[in-house]
Amino acid sequence: MLRREWDVFGNLVVGGHLAALVVVMLLALGALVVLWRDRTRSQLAKVVWTVVVIALPVLGALGFLLNWALGRLADRLNRAR
Repeated sequence: MLRREWDVFGNLVVGGHLAALVVVMLLALGALVVLWRDRTRSQLAKVVWTVVVIALPVLGALGFLLNWALGRLADRLNRAR
């Protein structure tokens, strides 16, 4: 059975692959939006995090969001003192 060129993405729609791809893309896009709107990070840190999020969308986005959330929590704790 020969595989046709137009059928390369045929398996993408089957099952939850398309939904998973959309979730991963939204997660990465959301992390990049939060990253570039953050005024506390330097341009270099933003560029490095952007490369990480693009290279490793799931791990990079989750890593950045965790880092961002912990940084905000630390700032709030420091202000409370």
